[in-house]
Amino acid sequence: MAAATDKQSARRAIRLQFILQGHTFEGLRLKQISEALDTSAATALRDLEMLADEGIAERIPGREDFWRLTPKLIQLSRAHEVEMQRLRARVEEIDNRYTRSI
Repeated sequence: MAAATDKQSARRAIRLQFILQGHTFEGLRLKQISEALDTSAATALRDLEMLADEGIAERIPGREDFWRLTPKLIQLSRAHEVEMQRLRARVEEIDNRYTRSI
């Protein structure tokens, strides 16, 4: 039973990120979030606090009843982009080595 609960919690945490996307400036209230998750406010709050502990979600300073995503996911995305650019450059370098005329 615990494994099923863990799986549900993990799925809600993933869904929460999609629910919060696009609300960086205004954020969403707990009630809006719990309705979107189709769960209780207590469960949504627990999930939000878990994401906050991981640095993924935060309360908006001065508007503590509103939640939003932190820049951490953007930083993750940008790190991936930098890695892909580096790998493309390596592939291009190898391609140039093997395709240039002797």
